Amino acid sequence: MLVLAIHPTEPELAYFERMPPLGMLWIGGALRRAGYGVEFLDMQVDRRSPAEAAAALRPRLALIGGTSHSRFVAFEVAAAMKEASPETIVVYGGPHATFTAPDTLAHVEAIDLVARGEGEETAVEIAAWTRAGADRGRLPDIRGISYRENGAVRDNPDRMPIADLDALGPPDRDLVPMARYNTRMEYLGIPGTSLMSARGCPIACTFCSASAMFGPRYRARTPHLVVDEIEMLAARHGMRGIKIFDSTFTLSRRHAGAFCDEMIRRRLDLPWECEIRVGSVDPPLLEKMRRAGCYYVDIGVESGSQRVLDQCVRKQIKLEEAEKLFRWTKELGLLTKVFFTVGHPGETVAEGRMTNSFLRRNRRYIRLAGYHAGVKVYPGTEVERYAGEHDLLPAGFRWSAPYLNKDQQRLFRPVDNIPILLQPGLGVRELRRLRVGFIVDRLMSPRFIAEKIARVLRGRTFGGIVKQIARGLRGQAGSGEPSSPTRRHADAVRRDPSGHDLPDHQP
Repeated sequence: MLVLAIHPTEPELAYFERMPPLGMLWIGGALRRAGYGVEFLDMQVDRRSPAEAAAALRPRLALIGGTSHSRFVAFEVAAAMKEASPETIVVYGGPHATFTAPDTLAHVEAIDLVARGEGEETAVEIAAWTRAGADRGRLPDIRGISYRENGAVRDNPDRMPIADLDALGPPDRDLVPMARYNTRMEYLGIPGTSLMSARGCPIACTFCSASAMFGPRYRARTPHLVVDEIEMLAARHGMRGIKIFDSTFTLSRRHAGAFCDEMIRRRLDLPWECEIRVGSVDPPLLEKMRRAGCYYVDIGVESGSQRVLDQCVRKQIKLEEAEKLFRWTKELGLLTKVFFTVGHPGETVAEGRMTNSFLRRNRRYIRLAGYHAGVKVYPGTEVERYAGEHDLLPAGFRWSAPYLNKDQQRLFRPVDNIPILLQPGLGVRELRRLRVGFIVDRLMSPRFIAEKIARVLRGRTFGGIVKQIARGLRGQAGSGEPSSPTRRHADAVRRDPSGHDLPDHQP
């Protein structure tokens, strides 16, 4: 039986690098091992029409993934496929689907089932159910799905997260044309790609749904298998760098250390980037990471107010620990990308100014600062619950209804389809002032100015520099701009190759 898998595009993120959708590729691999044929269409790099593919292939089952940003494209794809091949069972999965199943099924007729949570085992069971005749009386037996029954939406019990990630093997990247993706390693300009070595996050920050999506228990792949995958990516696909997309690579010191030991043992001369967490590393671990090839680390600080971190974000980090980490990375020669957001639930303008001051005080340690004015409201997060309880969502808002957030323009951000949290005393006007304050600080940075002048002297055109600065002001103003668009922070959403929306920061 053939299964057609579709990864929809995210229109407002067209300027981002294209990355393989690892989550769906893992699902494709699970289906293959179970004996199903898989035709994969990633709309980022595949110009085929999903509707034409459905009409030609007449698959009995179609899987559509995606995030909150790509939800409307996913709905359009589902409708077009149903029209072209009415007998095809259309399943929608991923993070957005997981937390909006009742709304989606109530308003998007073309979607037959929603798969919630991790999708590998669920997809295989749905495929078996389809092949056996798609008896709707057997649907209650499949955990982790939602569907319509007698005019209402039924949510089956959740499926437990997969305990043994090694059993999945690496994502089946041969399902997609790897040569068409354009990920580059920042500041190095060499070809790279994304990789995940673990799932799960026990921190549960208020703006992030990773803990709800992948579970609060940290589950890691065996380090030598991860390094095997890296060697394969280098040998088979010519990759010269790796971006590790774990929620927090250093959440388990044992896992991070063992990975580094394996990279050092094999003498792999290959640079890599990862996300680290304040309080989870010390100089010995950072030094080992550096020897193993790590050159760039992403750090989520989010706020310069300890009260906001403790009560509004529930970040479970200390600002003094963050400043120590900055000094350690500087001493070891590790580049840093640090993320900040103002506008968390219950935050004040004065606390937003504290974030700007904290950033200003530490800017000599920060290579690139990702700064968001306004917390994005994603489904499945504590921020969404807070916004609903305090009547802070746009009037008449629902996830399946057309929506454009034009307030983004006033905050120097591209218009997208995700609302931001606007609170009494911390609305668009106040957020804009905080954002302008950040921009002014960046433009007054001696390093920022020096690096722009140096680029002009190296032959860049003045117009090119202006465009680069403008892009920086939209979302990634820092000490220096990377040589290519950042993988997840240009004042849009940061993306996880598992298909998970990453809010203004993740770890």
